[in-house]
Amino acid sequence: MPKYKVGIGKTIKDGVHLPGYSLSMAPSKKGKAKANSVGSTQSSDSVNSNFPSCIRFVPPSSVAITVHAKPGSKVSSITDFDDEAVGVQIDAPAKDGEANAALLDYISSVIGVKRRQVSIISGSKSRDKVVIVEEVTLQGVFDALNKVSKNQ
Repeated sequence: MPKYKVGIGKTIKDGVHLPGYSLSMAPSKKGKAKANSVGSTQSSDSVNSNFPSCIRFVPPSSVAITVHAKPGSKVSSITDFDDEAVGVQIDAPAKDGEANAALLDYISSVIGVKRRQVSIISGSKSRDKVVIVEEVTLQGVFDALNKVSKNQ
């Protein structure tokens, strides 16, 4: 018979019902692995809470940036940097992937990483994209984007 947990530290067997109590399965003996993964999730959530939601830490050492691209501009620049997305004007037309390549070049130069560390993980045919930057810290990306957005 499986055991169920009732309240704090009380365990009962099948067939017993206590009014006003909800039943849940008792944790298995292999619960230590789950406890460690929950702890790491909480730590990345607490790291992300100090920054706008448009930039997120992606374990082990990457950062995802939500971008709203505006192709066809005269010069590449960051137009806005808020919780929703980083607005980026691109100095290339939106055809044949030119704007995507220019966006990745611009993001890599702003953050100060090599071009191969930056890629689009979703939205390659949309203005709303998610760009991932590898081998960087959340603080480093935030500081670089914030500096460039304040200067323009």
